[in-house]
Order: sequence, then structure tokens, then C-alpha cells
Amino acid sequence: MIDLIDVNSLKKKTSVRFYLHISTIILLTIGVILGSIFLLIKSSLDYQLNLILNIVIDSLFICFLIFYFFTIFPVVRHYYKLFKGMNQVAYEHRRDLIYVEERESKTINNVKFRTLNFSYKEGENTYQENLYVLDNDFEFISGKHYSIYTYQNIIIKLEEKKDATI
Repeated sequence: MIDLIDVNSLKKKTSVRFYLHISTIILLTIGVILGSIFLLIKSSLDYQLNLILNIVIDSLFICFLIFYFFTIFPVVRHYYKLFKGMNQVAYEHRRDLIYVEERESKTINNVKFRTLNFSYKEGENTYQENLYVLDNDFEFISGKHYSIYTYQNIIIKLEEKKDATI
């Protein structure tokens, strides 16, 4: 069995990363607000320089927050939510899938997924299914049979089947 994602270690890392980002942004915001108030309170009667300095610092911080919450934080939040609910019970075991091809990558919340197309036979019908690979460069062989464990259509671990027939 090949583990594409080490769930236990990534669950801990994403949890720590998420709470570290939240606490850092909160502390940084409190620091900027207290610094701005302190600069205005401790200024002399001619406070134009301090006022301009406060406006520049606050506007740069607001631009940073907009950038952060639209680009960096969605990735951190996506990983946290994804790995938070992951456990052995939630895995879906797909017993016999045949790898067909790799399709275009898909981006969800600024996270890039490799899209892989698999086929499987159920009764007399053959079905196509897209599964996703997250942060891994594992090479699949076209026409090869795989037994795959997934979580929300993301491949967690897999096993190549030897001499499989349908």
C-alpha cells in the first residue's frame, strides 16, 4: 500500500498552521492599532507628521490584510478543513479502478489538484470517474488496475493490482 498523503502528520501540521496564522493576524492587528493610538497620544501639538505616518501605516496594513485574506488564508483554511475531518472511517475504498488519463488541473480555494480519470466496470456498464491528487507527483500507468482509498475524491493511498482482470 502506497500512502500518497500522511494524514496524521498533516492533520497536526495544518491545525498548528491554522491557529498560528489566526493568532499572528490578531496580534499584528492589535499591535498596529495600539501603535497608531500611541503615536497620536504621544505626539506634540504639531501632530501632522504623526497623523500622516499613522495613515500610511494603517493603509499599508489594510492592504496587507486584504491581500492576506484573499490569497494566503483561503489556502490555510482549506487544508485545515480538509484534514480536520479525515480519519480511517471516512475513507472510501474503491476496489478496482483502471487509470485512463490525466486531465487539466483543478484549482479550489487557491489549492491546485491534479485531476485523474479512472474507469470502472459495474455490471455491463463502464463508468468514468475523476479523482484528485493533492501535493504529490506519483506517476500512474495508463491501463493499470488500482485499489484506491479516497476522501472526498482525493486519493489518500493506493495499491497497484497485479494481474487484475475484469
